[in-house]
Amino acid sequence: MDNCCFIKRPIPFLFLNFIIWNIASIPLVPASIAPYVDETYSSKPDLYDALLNTFFPISFVILLNASGESGSIKNKLLPLLDDVLYNTITWVIPLIVSFSYGDLLAIKIFSIINMCLHVICAITAIFKREKIGSCKFNGLYVRTIYGFLILFPVIVIPAFWIINITTRHTFDSINMMFLIIFGFLLVSLILYFVIGLFYINLKIASAFLIIFFYAPNILQTLLIALYWPINFYFVKACVFILVLSLTRNVSYFTDKVPDEFLATSTTITQAVLREFIKEQFGGGSQIEIIDEKIDDIKISIDKKDNNMNEIRRLMMDEVKNSMMDEVKRSMTDEVKRSMMNEVKRSLINEVKRSLMDEVKNSINEMKKNS
Repeated sequence: MDNCCFIKRPIPFLFLNFIIWNIASIPLVPASIAPYVDETYSSKPDLYDALLNTFFPISFVILLNASGESGSIKNKLLPLLDDVLYNTITWVIPLIVSFSYGDLLAIKIFSIINMCLHVICAITAIFKREKIGSCKFNGLYVRTIYGFLILFPVIVIPAFWIINITTRHTFDSINMMFLIIFGFLLVSLILYFVIGLFYINLKIASAFLIIFFYAPNILQTLLIALYWPINFYFVKACVFILVLSLTRNVSYFTDKVPDEFLATSTTITQAVLREFIKEQFGGGSQIEIIDEKIDDIKISIDKKDNNMNEIRRLMMDEVKNSMMDEVKRSMTDEVKRSMMNEVKRSLINEVKRSLMDEVKNSINEMKKNS
């Protein structure tokens, strides 16, 4: 026993050996699933639904509390977002449906024509890079965009879907309801022109304008979601985009449109609508009137400051120019004096040299004679 060498293993080594042997023996244990696990359940729809329900309030808080401060990037992003949402509802959703189902050639042609007209209108407005504050609402450019986005949806969209529903001969209760609503939109357009022609009631006419701009696209989206629901995700996305667009649209009428907003096609249209409705219904609330007066005062103060700065700049330039002229004149006089003195010195030196030479010559001549 004395010759035997007994070495005790350290405790960390024994613990590591225990873990390795347990991991190695895991494959020998038969696999089992807990009885409360549902193997047929798919989490994708519920996860997608939960994510959208989470993003709903977050998006609303961000978009409703968006500031219109000068120089803010939101003044460009929010109008572009409004354009994207409007075009998505107007032609992107019908175009996706027309390519997803094989028997919707009419909807495909309608969506492509719709896309071309709205994209041209949107790109034209974006490339002009104007702001709402500098737009002339009575100008031809603004009137053209405004007239197109008001009249096109209320004429073309109801007429197309009335023809589409009647040619498909599917006169169930939902289709009949949409036929009545689309027919009411066309009739209301005629009433609008009658009211505008005879100046019956411009308040009613302004209400019609709101319906013309918003109602056709909302009805079109609901009709598509009811009859051509591609899947759960598509319907949920349509509802999300529709509610998000309506949230942004409401903000144009509850808050003052910032003058620094980028003048996109939808921004111009909704700003003109807001001004027209405000004129017809008493010029807005007292808070809006006070805000507008404050803005006018700020603009006048800014103009006065700019004028004062311009006057200061002109005065400084004048002072600088006069000082520079004075310096130039003084430098010129100094140069002239120095040149005259130099000429005088050179002449005196020359006379001195000539006199000295003459004296020397006379002295030398006298020496030779003597």
